[in-house]
Order: sequence, then C-alpha cells, then structure tokens
Amino acid sequence: MKRYQLLLVIILSLWIAWWAPSALADTPYVTWTPGPGGELFMTQDAYIPVDEVRLPVTGPEDLYMTTNGMIYLADTGNGRIMQLTTDYEIVAEYGKGVLARPTGVFVDDEGTVFVADAGLNQVVIFAADGTLRQQFGRPQEPLFGKRREFLPRKIAVDRRKNLYIISEGSVQGVIQLNPDGRFIGNVAANTAQMSLRMILQRMFLSEEQLAQLVRNEAASPSNVIIDQQSMLYTITASTFPDQSIRKFTVAGRNILPPVYGSTSFRDIYVDPAGLLVTVDGDGRIFEYDNNGTLLFMFNARDNGDQRRGTLINPTGIVRYNDTIYVLDKDKNALLVYRETAFASIVHQAMRLYLAGFYLEAQPYFNQVLNYNGSFIMAYQGIADAAFRAGDYQTALTAYRYAEDRIGYSEAFWELRNIFLQRYLGPAIIVLVIGAIAQRIFRHLERRHHRLDPVRASLHTIRQYRLVDDAAFLFRFISKPADSFSYIKTGERGSLGFALGIYLWVIVVYVLSLYLMGFPFNAYAYPSQIRVENEIIVPIVLLGLWNVANYLVSTISDGEGRVRDVLIGTAYSLFPYALFMPLVIALSNVLTLNEAFLVSFSQQLIWGWTGLMLFIMVREIHNYTLSETTTNILRTLFTMVMLSLTTYILYLLFGQLIDFVVTIWQEIGLRG
Repeated sequence: MKRYQLLLVIILSLWIAWWAPSALADTPYVTWTPGPGGELFMTQDAYIPVDEVRLPVTGPEDLYMTTNGMIYLADTGNGRIMQLTTDYEIVAEYGKGVLARPTGVFVDDEGTVFVADAGLNQVVIFAADGTLRQQFGRPQEPLFGKRREFLPRKIAVDRRKNLYIISEGSVQGVIQLNPDGRFIGNVAANTAQMSLRMILQRMFLSEEQLAQLVRNEAASPSNVIIDQQSMLYTITASTFPDQSIRKFTVAGRNILPPVYGSTSFRDIYVDPAGLLVTVDGDGRIFEYDNNGTLLFMFNARDNGDQRRGTLINPTGIVRYNDTIYVLDKDKNALLVYRETAFASIVHQAMRLYLAGFYLEAQPYFNQVLNYNGSFIMAYQGIADAAFRAGDYQTALTAYRYAEDRIGYSEAFWELRNIFLQRYLGPAIIVLVIGAIAQRIFRHLERRHHRLDPVRASLHTIRQYRLVDDAAFLFRFISKPADSFSYIKTGERGSLGFALGIYLWVIVVYVLSLYLMGFPFNAYAYPSQIRVENEIIVPIVLLGLWNVANYLVSTISDGEGRVRDVLIGTAYSLFPYALFMPLVIALSNVLTLNEAFLVSFSQQLIWGWTGLMLFIMVREIHNYTLSETTTNILRTLFTMVMLSLTTYILYLLFGQLIDFVVTIWQEIGLRG
C-alpha cells in the first residue's frame, strides 16, 4: 500500500512540475475582486490571454465591435478605418485619402461608420460600402459659442442618429449634434472639484487676486459609449478614481454610484448583456456590472518581459461573447483575452441577477462561492434570492456577509414582524400581570415594611466612599451645578473613582464598535476593528482635554486644581457611560426605518455630555458664561497645538535617531 502511495506522490509531483509553469505562463498577472470591507482580494483568473494579433497599422487610437462580431479600428497613423472579422482578416477599409488622423470610430446597426478625426478636427461619416456620406466641422449655431473650439476625438451615436462628440478640452461635457451636424446641446458635463486650498483662497482673496489664479474648471470627459438601452457612459481621466465612470439618463442625470476606478482610463465598452469593461493607461483591465459594481480587475501591464497578454499603451477595448479585445497603440496589435470557467459562472449569475431572475441566479452564485468564498457579490445575489423566496433568516445572514445594511434591515424587519405577531400578545399579558403584581407588592410593603432590613443594609453600604461616589453620580442628573461644587470643595468624588469612570467610558466605547447593530455599525466584521487604535484615541483625547483645560485655566484666573479638572471631567462623561449601552441594545432591535431613534439618542447623549462639560468648567473654575465659552474654545485650540507639537517632535526625534544610527554605522565601517 505504501508503495502505491509513494508512486502516486511521484506522479503528482511530476504532473505539477510539468503543468504549473505552463499554467502560470498563460496568465502573467493577478486577478482581483472586491471582498469583505471593500478591499480587493486575489481570486482565480477571470480571463486568460489567448492571442496577440499583430496588425498592419500605425498608432491605432480606437476600437469598436458590432453586434455581429465585426471589428473596426482607427488606424490613426495611416489615416484610415479598418474592418476585420473575428478571425482578424481585413475585409474593408474606410477613408483612405479622406481621413487625416482618425482617433474615434463608431458603427451603427446599418453599418454606417462615424469617425472623429483629430487631424481634420471634423466628423466624417461613411456608408457601409465605404462611400463618403457626410463631413462637417465646427457647428455654426450661436448657441455653440463664438470662441469655442471643436476638437473631436471620440464619438458615439444613439438610435435616433444623434451624435455624441468628445471634444478635447471641452469642460461643458459631451457635444450633442443631430444627424446633419447641427448643434443640439451639451450633456454629461462633469462638476468642478474644490480642494481645501481653493476654498480658503475664495474665502480670503480678492476678486483681482482670484482672477490671476488658474481657473477651477471641470475636467473634460475623455471617452464615451452608448449601450443597448441608449444610456450614455463617459470616462474622465485625471479626476477622482471613484468618479471616473459616469452613467447618464436621457435627462442628463448621473445614476452611477462611486466606483472603484482609475485616473487614467482610456476606453470603455458596454456589451449587450450589460457588462462594462474599461482599460486604463497602466494596462489594468476592469470589468463591472451595469450598476458599477466591480467584478474583476487584472493588471496586464508590460514591464519589459514582453509576455503574451501584457499591454504597453492600450487605447481601445471591447467585449464580445466571452472574449475581451484590447487595442495596443505601441504594439500595433490586438490582444485577446478569453473568460475562464470561473468567470463564465460569474457572468451567467450576473446576467440572471441583473435581469431580475434572482432565484434562477442563486445556484450559479453558490457555484461562485465554491470557487471563491470571498466573492462578496455572490452573497448579495444569494441574499436577494432568499429574501424573494421568503427565507428571511438565510437572507439576513447573506446580507451580513454582503455588507448590505439596507437589505439586512429589510430582512430583519420581516423577522421582527413575524416575532411580534407570535409573541406580542403573550408579552402584553405578562406586562399587565407584572404591573398588577407590583401594585400589590407596594401596597403590602407599606403595611408590613418587609424591606426595611434591606434599606438598612443599603444605608450601611453607602458609608463606603466608592459606593457613595457611585450613588452621587445620579445627583448630576437633577443638580449638576451643585454637584460640581461638592467636587470642588472635596466633599464628594475621588481620583480613584474618576479613573474608574474613565475606564468605564473606554469600555463602553469599544463595546459600541463590536455590539452596535449591524445597520448602524461602521464596521461589517469585528476583524476590521483595530482595537488598540480605538483604545488609544479616547485615552489621548481625554488626556489632551484635561491637560489643555488646566493649562488654559491657570493663565485665565481659573480656580480649579488638577484634581478638580480630572474628577469633574470624569463625572461629566456619566451620561455617555450610563446611556450609551442602552442605545447599543436599542440598535440591535431596530431597523433603518427607525434610524432616527438611534441617531437622535446619540445626539442627545453627546449634547448632554457637552453641556455637563460646560457646566463643569464654569463651576470648577468659577467663570462667567462668556469666560466659560472662551475657556473651552482656548482649550480646544490648545489641544490642537499640543497634538501638532507632539507630531513635530516625533518627526524630529525620528530624524535624530536615524542620524545617530547612521553615524554609528559609519563608525563601525571605518573601525
């Protein structure tokens, strides 16, 4: 038996040694997909490179594919449009002798070829047989603008034959022309982004000074595509990555949420099934569903090894059936990537899911999880299918894994509704019986005084200082000003108990991160919490407040001692320490429909705590109302200054250590 096991191990080792290098050679990149916490996780290959077709072109700038699989590319350097079959056979060319430097191409269902020519700064239209049909340049309508340039670089056409032109540097958005080249208007404009520096400049500089600065204008879209539902998509380079892809309705409203994008997108394409693919200048290929959810991303950049499937300067991308085609300007080649079995299952699941067939998509999503348990979109599909089927418990669990707080809330609402229907009646009966029993007990207690020994014991226990300090906490609810006076005179409160309150506050804060209801929790999983950092933050803030308040008070005639500030601040945090656990418990039985209860409770607690701190400063230091306000503002400013000073000293000390270590190493080398 051992002999056969050894033989099997040898065979497997030889098979891995033979097969693994060739498998790795097929994919010279790593594929990523979104996982828990919105982070990218490595996954199985979604696409493998299958071909790299060298073409008789020079510096091609754009690529388009029709629904019947015909490939059109802008041969920019040779001034023509080429038509290829899926076997890469050249069957036609357009614009030879007419075009100068075509950079954009679009073909409609009738085979009409629309070209954006950067050399002529014109739009040129050819019939399917190659005949020049129309050619026009800058629109002459006054609405277009007298000084505005017309520099067409990319083009798309809708079903009504209206043209959408990307004009270089056009901050007004995409130029829309009718089939005759007359200007209709601008659509899909980006919005200007304001940095903190720009905001401060607008606040403090005069109009003359602002006029001398570079104008803050919206970025110009860099490419455009129209899908089968006539939805307009644009990409914008050199902008925020999460806003680099936008999807517009016919009314010009962007309906795409922030996406995981890039600042150097080159081209975008939407296939008939709604899958969206893009490629950026770094050779990264992205695939999304039509809602902007990232499915896969792989980096196919050529780092000099010239392996098949790597890109140098991609300028165009399309997806047809199960294949992605990428045009590389520097290679003068068409690179072909075919989906794997894993990606095929993902795509089948997504097609059904996006079409609303949640139950039909569920088996495919289950298969996806067999490949990759971190594929978060699979949990979303399973959750929606379970919710549709009325299996709310399964949906609740899957929504939690999918980090979908809205879906989780809706599933929890259904489960809570079922629970209330089943147990609300008996619960009300129990409460009524309990209320009656309490009244009877109180009546008997007034007559027989059976609890007097208990009251005497409690009175005896209150003679201990810590117990008395704990009971004294509740006096703050009704009489905070008098209570702080007792602390100032030393009649109540102790440093030991104050440290206990500080510890209580920190524990409650950390527990809120772990135990807050999922719909209201910033963290999806406890593993995402860096508890050491979360503990340090309140300790640092409380330490800064106490130090800064005492320092400010000593130079502004404050009467409070260090002890008074420490104890007073601790007692001021009592509303948070006492009531925040109740909010945590409440958040676990509420849904997002009652979110205002959680948010209002938290705001009330923080407002109450702030008011207690205000009263503390006033009573401990014997200030007037205006002096108290000034003291608190100075305290906050001092906290900021102390933080900056500490950070600067940390940097300087680090540099000093590096200098000493360098000197020591130099001495060691010379010695």
